[in-house]
Amino acid sequence: MSTDFPLSLYIHIPFCIKKCRYCDFYSIPFHNDIVLAYIEALGKEWDIYLRDPIINKQAIRTVYIGGGTPSLLTVDMWKKLDEVLFSKIDKSEIKEWSVECNPESFTIEKAEMYADSGVNRLTFGIQSLNPRELSVCGRAHSAKRALEVLNYKVLAEKFRSVGVDLIYSLPGQTLETLDNTLSTVLSVPVIKHLSAYELTIADDTPFGRHRQKLSIPSEELSVEMYDLINKRCGEVGMNQYEVSNYAFAGHESIHNKAYWSHKPYIGLGTSAHSYIHPKRWSNVADVEDYISEVSANKRPVDFEEILGTVELASEIIFLGLRSADGIDENEFTSRTGLKISDEGREKILLKYVDSGLLEKHNRRWIPTSKGMLFADMMARELMPCR
Repeated sequence: MSTDFPLSLYIHIPFCIKKCRYCDFYSIPFHNDIVLAYIEALGKEWDIYLRDPIINKQAIRTVYIGGGTPSLLTVDMWKKLDEVLFSKIDKSEIKEWSVECNPESFTIEKAEMYADSGVNRLTFGIQSLNPRELSVCGRAHSAKRALEVLNYKVLAEKFRSVGVDLIYSLPGQTLETLDNTLSTVLSVPVIKHLSAYELTIADDTPFGRHRQKLSIPSEELSVEMYDLINKRCGEVGMNQYEVSNYAFAGHESIHNKAYWSHKPYIGLGTSAHSYIHPKRWSNVADVEDYISEVSANKRPVDFEEILGTVELASEIIFLGLRSADGIDENEFTSRTGLKISDEGREKILLKYVDSGLLEKHNRRWIPTSKGMLFADMMARELMPCR
C-alpha cells in the first residue's frame, strides 16, 4: 500500500437514544458502561495503526466524528476520548474537524468543549422542521428545539462552519412542508452548508417493514423537491457541489470530498471503513466484538478487498458524475492507466452533453444539476469492460 496524500480520519460513535425509523446504519442504545469501554477501545485501535510506519508518518488533514449520535457523549466521556485518542493525534495539519450533532443532546457546554479540542465544524441532523414529519421519522427532537440550538451564539463564535442535514421525500411530505423547512433553515445566519438526502428505504428498518402503509412521494414529486432544494439554495448563494450537498464558497466538506476523490482515509470504531489504495477494509459491526478484538491487540477487520483497475475506474466514474468536480481525463488516466474515451465511452459522454446531462470543460466532464440526478444511469453505461 502507498499513500501520496494526507490522511482523513473517521471516528464512529455508534450510540443513539433511539433508532430512527428510516436508519439502517449500525447503532445501539446509549449505556454508560459500554460507552466508556468503547472509548478505551478507540484509543487502542489507533495505537495499533500508529505501529504501522505507513500510517504513522502521514499527516492528518481532516477528522470527522459521526454516528450514531456523537453529541450524546457527556463532557466527561469527551474528555476521556481526548485523553485516549485525540492526544495522540498531531493536530498541526488538520484543516477541518467535524462533529455530527443532534439537537436534543447538544449543549453550549459541549460546544465550547468541542472547540477547545480543535473542532471547527459542526453538522446538525435536523431532517425536517415539520412536527408531523419528525414524528413519523421517530426523531427525538422538536422543531422548536432544533431552531433554538441553531441560534446559539456559540456556534458563530467558536466554529468556522456549521451545517444542517435534511431528508426529502419523507412519508406525507409535500412541496409546501419541504419549502417551509428549507426557508427557515436557510434563513439562519450561521448555516453555511446544507446536505439534503432523498429518503432511501432499507428493508430491515421500520420504514422498510411497513413500506406499503407509507405515503411516499411519487418519483415525479421527488424530482420537484430536488429542483426546489436547488432553487432555494441558489437564491441564498449556496453552490451545489455534490448531488446532495450545497455550501457557500469555502464551506464545502473537505472530509467528504476526500472520500469522493479516493483520497486515503482511516475509520476507527465498529463498522467503520478505511481505504489506502489499493486496499479497502471495514471493521466488525458489533460493539462487543469490536472491543474484544482491539483489547486482544488485533485489528477488528471484518472485510477487506484489493481494488483492481476496473473497480477503481468504475468508482471514479460513478462518484465523479455525482460531483461538481466531474471527471478529469488526465487524472482518470494517471490513476487507472485507462482512457475515459476508450471502449466507446466518448460517444456516450457526448450523447449526454447533447441531452444536457453533462458539460465539457477542457479535459473535464462535469454533470449538470439535472445530470447528477441521472448519475447512476450514466455510470452504468460508462463502466469499463472487465
